[in-house]
Amino acid sequence: MIFNHNILAQSNPVSKDDYLLELDEKIPAWLEEFIVPGAAIALIENGEVIFQKGYGYADVKNQVKITTQTGFNIGSISKTVTAWGVMKLVEDGKIELDSPAEKYLTRWHFPSSDFDVDEVTIRRLLSHTAGLSLHGYPGWAPSDTLPTIEESLSGKNNGPGDVRIIMEPGTKWKYSGGGFTILQLIIEEVSGKKFAEYMQSEILDPLGMKNSSFLIDDKIMGASSLEHNTYGDVIPFELFTAEAAAGLHTTIEDFTLFAQASLYNWNSEKIGHSILKSSTIELMTTPAPVSDGRYGLGYGVDSIQNSSTVLVGHGGANTGWHAYLRVNRETGDGFVMVTNGGSGSNVYRQAYCDWIDWKIGVSLGNRCKKTLTALLIRTFKTEDIEATLDKYKEVKKNEVDSYFFNENLLNNFGYDLLHANKIKEAIVIFKLNVEEYPEAWNVYDSLGEAYMENGENELAIENYQKSVDLNPDNTNGIAVLKKLKSK
Repeated sequence: MIFNHNILAQSNPVSKDDYLLELDEKIPAWLEEFIVPGAAIALIENGEVIFQKGYGYADVKNQVKITTQTGFNIGSISKTVTAWGVMKLVEDGKIELDSPAEKYLTRWHFPSSDFDVDEVTIRRLLSHTAGLSLHGYPGWAPSDTLPTIEESLSGKNNGPGDVRIIMEPGTKWKYSGGGFTILQLIIEEVSGKKFAEYMQSEILDPLGMKNSSFLIDDKIMGASSLEHNTYGDVIPFELFTAEAAAGLHTTIEDFTLFAQASLYNWNSEKIGHSILKSSTIELMTTPAPVSDGRYGLGYGVDSIQNSSTVLVGHGGANTGWHAYLRVNRETGDGFVMVTNGGSGSNVYRQAYCDWIDWKIGVSLGNRCKKTLTALLIRTFKTEDIEATLDKYKEVKKNEVDSYFFNENLLNNFGYDLLHANKIKEAIVIFKLNVEEYPEAWNVYDSLGEAYMENGENELAIENYQKSVDLNPDNTNGIAVLKKLKSK
């Protein structure tokens, strides 16, 4: 069944004007609830922009407001834009989708492995089915000297390790930001240009994205929002060698142009038609082999539960930034949002759930749940750790269907406290995590670390031992135990 936008729109009980008015009121409330300073959103209908607006602040201290021309990092959505650059080279006959990546590499080569390197093709790199390591990248501080692409691929990348083949290519979907760094290098090798320069001249400028760049220069920085952690505090601006995987900076105006270009069949006379063919966009937005129906070539594929609707796009997250892109290529509808806070995914998630509910009358269920982080932070900042503990238990009892509950959430909150030298408070949270998840080895490791920081070595040993008992492969716990027991 083909989704008919017009029929559903006519039957929707909420008019477009009423929906947009409600959305305009909700976004500031979501920003406050989740301690996110600012955001910008755009909605597309029948290929045309029906709503585009900025909210909150790019710089709270100096009261600089978010506008539609404020810059944001869009994290992994950089991969989707990069995929356009790769497919342009395919259309130009400079690379072949099913050729080995190694065919185009001279500056770096895959480490030796038990697998056939020639099975790592361009198509598989684009669809995360090449069997590679390295999920994602942390950024670098402005004061850091960024490694080269080759150095990054070889492991000088702030923690994630090198990029290598870890499973049989073409047999399973496994997300790899490292694969897109290989594509970044291939673009440079084949085009003879720096990656950012190629993407600017061949993709961004032709799409009209004049205020977007993979190169973070003075122009981009001058128009950019500041980035913020989950407490709403300003954090240092991050830079990336892995530009293709995580480095694109853009505005909601430019980002919307890219969303419209992804709706090629609705905008062929306006956007994108001079860059890629309609058949190419169709291929990119169709699930690739062994991707479990979830990923094309640079585009995620999202089948909406309890409906025949299929949307394509990507999510993006770097420290202090969250962004989201979804378009319906059958109907010409689209959702685009960018945020500048560590809990920004909560904001776009609420907005997206509302949009889906209004557009097709379907609830996304668990996908609309909130994370507890902002609620715990706000309670702790305004009261104390005991009140925070009580708030958690109250929500767990009375609002369990509205929030996500997992060990990582509490663990991250505990480490926030630990890094802020609030050791006793961190211990309270780590102890709660042990109570909630008594079979999880990592919760004992974290509690042991907090006890060690507090000078309570016997309790530290007890908890590290429990962690190692649950996970004999916990090499960090084993090393710390040995050190503690030798004292």
